[in-house]
Amino acid sequence: MSKSIRSIASHSHETSVAAAELLAQLDAFEPAVIAFFAAHTHDGALIARLLRRRFPEAQVIGCSTAGEFSERATLNGGVTGLALSSSKVARAAARLVRFDVEGVDSGIRGAAASLAAELKMGSLREADPDRYVGIVLFDGINGREEEANEVLGNIAPMLSFVGGSAGDGLEFKATKVYCNDVESDNGAALLLIDSAVAFTVMKTCSFVPAEQLFQVTRADVKNRVVYELDGEPILDAYAKALGYGPEEIDADVFMSHPVGLMIDGQPWVRSPAKVLPDGGVRFFCNIAVGMEISLMNSTDLVDDTRGALARAQESLGAPISGGLAFNCVLRRLEMDAKDLHGDFLQSFDGMQVGGFHTYGETWLGHINQTLTAVWFA
Repeated sequence: MSKSIRSIASHSHETSVAAAELLAQLDAFEPAVIAFFAAHTHDGALIARLLRRRFPEAQVIGCSTAGEFSERATLNGGVTGLALSSSKVARAAARLVRFDVEGVDSGIRGAAASLAAELKMGSLREADPDRYVGIVLFDGINGREEEANEVLGNIAPMLSFVGGSAGDGLEFKATKVYCNDVESDNGAALLLIDSAVAFTVMKTCSFVPAEQLFQVTRADVKNRVVYELDGEPILDAYAKALGYGPEEIDADVFMSHPVGLMIDGQPWVRSPAKVLPDGGVRFFCNIAVGMEISLMNSTDLVDDTRGALARAQESLGAPISGGLAFNCVLRRLEMDAKDLHGDFLQSFDGMQVGGFHTYGETWLGHINQTLTAVWFA
């Protein structure tokens, strides 16, 4: 078993049992960082406290989930995680931001300044992007991801923050993030890692653009609702592009045909959530008025994941020992429907993986139906 990186998991639905199993799997291991992902039915705060109590020098972050996975198994109601030792992490610092108390802008800026001070930097702008990588876990209900990512991008434009939004098993009532001894249901956990080894960031989604391109002409951006595309009611324009009637549009159609913002030939997906009584369509991401978006067609999720991992391996220039993976719950639902979990996990053969199914993914912004990850040599 690796002495530098270790995935941990418990299938138990009892928090005390799960925590004990996680700690047992970390026997004779000295982590510098632990990231854990627990079903919303668990007492995640207790898990964080017990991990921190056993490893007081480690930085511990975590969140609630819409499903959990490691390289070994898919869980639903359990806990997964990843521990990194000092041979992988030279230094690390973590902070919790409470958006409901501190606000998004001031909270993120305060946390960033605190992280920089702990790691002996004047600001995060000084962080070498080949040496430092950030992990961010958002609560998945309050819709503050875009605003927070914009602030992070302004503070540290060259630094990657990778992560996902917490889930609650598709109940969409309350999600939690944890950082050392504190928690929030309206905030973010930020972790900054000074990596002792090479790392690479990966993003993959299983879609290609169709020929149809839309311009958003009316939207309620704050509430993630789009009303018009190209001056037409969104449902009429969307259905017509697919050759359907508006009454035929349902969750399965939305999942197979989201829209994407194309940047340098790559899609950054925005997924429709549901049709509202007023004719608008609520999305899982913000979509701005004037934005040009492409209708997307689905491809092979497993093959695309394997291809992305191969490219990540090539860019790393060394074998991937493991990492943290953030997979959209809509991808999980597709994997459920097509019985793809086993093939998905086989993609991580030989790696140590801590991952969870999210309510949105983060890298250079907030996206949907995507797998984001950071992999370490």
